[in-house]
Amino acid sequence: MRKGEVKVTILGSGTSTGVPTIGCPCEVCRSPSPFNKRTRASILLSHIENGTNLVIDTSPDFRAQVLRHDVTHLEYALFTHTHADHCHGLDDLRAFYFWSRKPVDCWIRKDHAKDFRARFSYVFSDTGYLGTAPQIKLHAISAGHFKAGGYDIELIKLPHGTETTSAFRLGPFAYATDFKSFPPEAIEKWKGKLEVFVASGVQFKEHRTHSSVPETIELFRQLEVKRGIITHLSHAIDYERDSRNLPSFAEYAYDGLQFTVEI
Repeated sequence: MRKGEVKVTILGSGTSTGVPTIGCPCEVCRSPSPFNKRTRASILLSHIENGTNLVIDTSPDFRAQVLRHDVTHLEYALFTHTHADHCHGLDDLRAFYFWSRKPVDCWIRKDHAKDFRARFSYVFSDTGYLGTAPQIKLHAISAGHFKAGGYDIELIKLPHGTETTSAFRLGPFAYATDFKSFPPEAIEKWKGKLEVFVASGVQFKEHRTHSSVPETIELFRQLEVKRGIITHLSHAIDYERDSRNLPSFAEYAYDGLQFTVEI
């Protein structure tokens, strides 16, 4: 794939529970603002010249997300890790095969692949399941550089509690979610290279396994990011109220946010 312009769509900008959170009476969960309606985190990259689509993660809300944006075909998928809110929409990939008759190429880290295959055993082995399983080709990858659908991608591992997640950089664009911090060596690798960085910041208070909003903003500063977009947001963040307190280079994601980047 030649380098070119890519349209990025934030399919989902919410944390694992989504917003509104089931049963929660807080002001953000009861807010009528569309900017406070957050499905689980996933993004779509659409190559403007050749029309191919790539998603990062398939959340439990994936079907509704792709219907909302009229995504009728999908060629590639990357997975950050195997937590339910990032991969349990995998079954919805099967619908794309109905029309394309081609499997979706998927990439996941080698040390995540075993758990991924176990979660979706009916996809990879004969379990006696009589329904139609998603048709995918799973590629196991390591940290470093790899090619996915013609894209040159750099993968770095980030800490997330007792586990790690995969962050992806495609030229001047990067996506990282569900991380506690960036190791110094990762900051050194990406410093000054990012025009747009979509990264998670789950809440204002410090979190045991996730970067907070203040920590993510500081990360944007350290990496010298030109445009930092904070995603994976909980109901602690009111989009309109809290956007007023962000520095000029940072903003909150919302479901349906779109922009273009040269990759």
